[in-house]
Amino acid sequence: MFYENLSLGLAKVLNNIPRITNVTLEKRLPCEKAQVTAWESRHNVYLPDDMKRFYLSTDGFNFYWSYQYSPNDVRRVGHIHFPHLIQITLVRDNIDTILTVSPNTTLTVPPIIRQSNYVDLSSGNLDHLNLNSRSKIFELSTIANLAKVCLVYETPESSSPKIFLLETNSLRWQFLAESFTEYLRMSIAHLGLPYWELCFSSCGLPAWTEQLFLLLAPHLLEKNDNRRLKNIVCINENPPYNVLDPAVFRTKLRCSRQTQKMRLNN
Repeated sequence: MFYENLSLGLAKVLNNIPRITNVTLEKRLPCEKAQVTAWESRHNVYLPDDMKRFYLSTDGFNFYWSYQYSPNDVRRVGHIHFPHLIQITLVRDNIDTILTVSPNTTLTVPPIIRQSNYVDLSSGNLDHLNLNSRSKIFELSTIANLAKVCLVYETPESSSPKIFLLETNSLRWQFLAESFTEYLRMSIAHLGLPYWELCFSSCGLPAWTEQLFLLLAPHLLEKNDNRRLKNIVCINENPPYNVLDPAVFRTKLRCSRQTQKMRLNN
């Protein structure tokens, strides 16, 4: 019952969808309080309360399912994954070095800190992350080579870190969720479809993933569907019908009785 409540009954929903098979939930032991305390001491931050209660109940979360494209072609595509607590690590080791590197230096460092503006796609407003030398960014998951899901502490004293998507190529921040609980519910609402976080990115979904969305959850793409921006003109008038002349179907000319008798006499 714990995992059913944690996943909000997602397994039952997926089992009722045609072609979805092998719905599997990996059960894990909870973390000890000493493990949570050791993680917080190592990184000099406090886990938010909801995230701490999550890891004291289960050390991560792994839920996946497969889709049957054909009788002989079954592939694992759906996946909701939260790593073990010990696997949540900093995106960068020394933020002070990154901040002090001059643009003219030849030292190659990941310029994550240099782009601190992000676009909240839900409101369309441009917000600013107050990142500084004391900020901490933890990686929750990686989406291929396209983006990283990050837990962002603007300051170590912050008790409410937010979840952001960091686009790898453009190094832009996209806001995902206000809290860990909200991010977990978003992953469940998106059925664990592959790369669902990219719905909130500027690069968008890959074509094959978008096809799965259209098959299994088209309502999740409605707000981003360009077709909704088009004005559909409704005309109340009856459409013009073609009027056919029955005479076009006559292959023989009508002739009088006298003409017929003359032909017979000849």
